[in-house]
Order: sequence, then C-alpha cells, then structure tokens
Amino acid sequence: MRRVAAAFPRRMAHALLALLLLLPAACDAAASGGTAGAPMRPPATRTRSAAAHTPPASATPAAQAAEGAAPATRPSVPPPGLPPLVQPDARHPLTVLVVGDSLGMDLGYGLRAVIGGAAGVRLVLRAVGSSGLANRAYYDWEAALGRELAAVRPQLVVALFGGNDAVSFVQDGRLARFGSDLWRSLYGARVAALMREATRAGAHVVWVGLPVMAPGAILSNAAMQELNAVYRSQAAAHPGVLYVSTWELFQAPSGGYTRYLRDASGRLQDVRAPDGVHVATPAGNALLASAVVAALDRSEGLRLCPAPSPYWHWAQFDCPAPAPVRPAP
Repeated sequence: MRRVAAAFPRRMAHALLALLLLLPAACDAAASGGTAGAPMRPPATRTRSAAAHTPPASATPAAQAAEGAAPATRPSVPPPGLPPLVQPDARHPLTVLVVGDSLGMDLGYGLRAVIGGAAGVRLVLRAVGSSGLANRAYYDWEAALGRELAAVRPQLVVALFGGNDAVSFVQDGRLARFGSDLWRSLYGARVAALMREATRAGAHVVWVGLPVMAPGAILSNAAMQELNAVYRSQAAAHPGVLYVSTWELFQAPSGGYTRYLRDASGRLQDVRAPDGVHVATPAGNALLASAVVAALDRSEGLRLCPAPSPYWHWAQFDCPAPAPVRPAP
C-alpha cells in the first residue's frame, strides 16, 4: 500500500506537468478560434512593397543556406531493398506522399500546381494543420504515417514539419525543454522514426527544412535553426533520405526575410502570408515546391516535368522526349 500511495503523487505530478505545458497553446488557440498547437494558415493577401527582387540563388546547386546547410546533394546509398527512383511515365508511375503540418500543406499545394499534371506522377496530400512531432496527444504522426504508407504505397515521401514543434514536451516522465540536449535526443528520435518507417516501407524521403521567418513572427528564426539542425543531422544519418534547405529561398539580396519577390517577368509577387510564417498562394507555394523539384532533379536525376511556371523560370527543367508513336501496321 505504501508503494501504491507513493507512486500516485508522482503520476499526478507528471500529468499536471504535461497539462501545464499544453495550457498556453490551448489558451492561444482558444483566443484565435483555432486548434491548439499551431498558428493557423491565414488567407493570403496582396499588397505592394518595394522590398522585392528576383528569386535568390538558393535554388542553384552552388548555393549555401544561411543556417549553415549545404544544398541538396546526392544521398548516401539507399538501404538494402529500397529500389532507386526511376523516371515516371505511364508504365512506371511515381506516387508521392506529402506529409507535415500547415507549412507542409503549403508545400503540397505548390507541388500540386507544379507537378500535379506531370505524366506518371500521383500526388497524395496528407499534411495536417496544427500537427507536429512534439504533441503526440493532438496527432500521432508515427502511427498515422504507418497507415498512410500501407494505404498509399508511395515511392517518395516529402515531409515538412516544425511549425508547431519549437516547444517543450514530456516523455516517459521527463521534461524535455526545447533546445536542451534531452530535447534534441528525444525529438531527433521522433524524426528518425518517421524516416526509418518510410524507407523500410520502400519509399525514398525528401525532408524539407523550414524557411526563414519574418522578424516578430510567432516563430523565431533561432528556433527554426534549432529544428533544421535536427532534420539535417538525422537526414545525413539515414540512407535514402535527402534534406532540402529552403532558408535562403525567401530572403532579400541583403540576407533578411522578405515577403515579396519579383518573378521572371519583373512583377512583384506576394510569396509569404501576412503572419510571416506561412507561404502565400500561388507564387510562394510554387516557389517552395519548385525548390524541391529542383533538388530531386539534381540529386536523383528525376525530372518531374513541371508545368510551365508563370513565376519562376529557373524551375523549368529539360524533360525526356516522349517515345515516338509507331504507326499501326
């Protein structure tokens, strides 16, 4: 009885600690009318600003991301049993599963616009707003990804997380404070679990890093760099996983965040949402997606034949010529 009585206060203390960690997010969500855990994706608006320029060099192979990540390069040898990606066509379709939070939703919309009509490409968008890897009580991505992999059977998984993960959490009765060694270890293990789950199911993984955030946004750039460091290191440690940095993609030539960029025709395009976190439709989504398509072209030689872009001409790639049609005998 003494052991039971002693264990009871400890369990109550752990439960109370978890409740206190989730309370601020729940209060913020209630005040904004959203779901606890993340900033909701606002509608994009169009205003004019002089702070715009042509797309940065971060989409080119020689670019270096401001957070210190190298551009996407060829991944290490895939694990045994993971087949190589092949050029999609009618006989060899490519199924792409897109997962993540509301930023992952932005990426999914961009991929749908850029390669949704490409021959042999099937896009399955499964990102969930307000979700993440820190708050398993809200959405358990490890369990959900297993279900999606079994149902969709993709050859490629594209992931963008982190908008809701710059938080502390409790695991096994331990408080992992954001940015601590314990947090890096436990959060890194959660990222690694998704990577292993996808590759063991026969899918290559593209893990997309978080972009730079606006000054004063709800998400700080220091926190985004902390998260990106975890994604980058875990991708390097897991064969079959490619990390793609997007840090410079939404930067001005001076190196700071910008909400506006000039497209290939010189027109100002609104590429980020007013909250300074999300990506604006349609030009910003297309910019983010084009960076992923370009990375696959560079690292895998996978030409997904994107639709002609009215915004970013650098995102156009040579596509294989269609096979000649033989006349009927």
